[in-house]
Amino acid sequence: MTTEQITQLITSGESDRIERTVSVNNTDKFSEAVCAFANDLPNHKQPGYLLIGVKDDGTLSGWICK
Repeated sequence: MTTEQITQLITSGESDRIERTVSVNNTDKFSEAVCAFANDLPNHKQPGYLLIGVKDDGTLSGWICK
């Protein structure tokens, strides 16, 4: 993915393909998101994205991966 594509994911709203979390330790939320993406109930046939370190409003939680 390009930086532009990642920025677009971060700034777009959550959906059944995009989940955000600030916590790096919330394994319950990670598990739920991965299961939902794997089930693909809406039949998108596209990947799901778990954005770790991103607040609900689309801003970063204070650390940046490079």
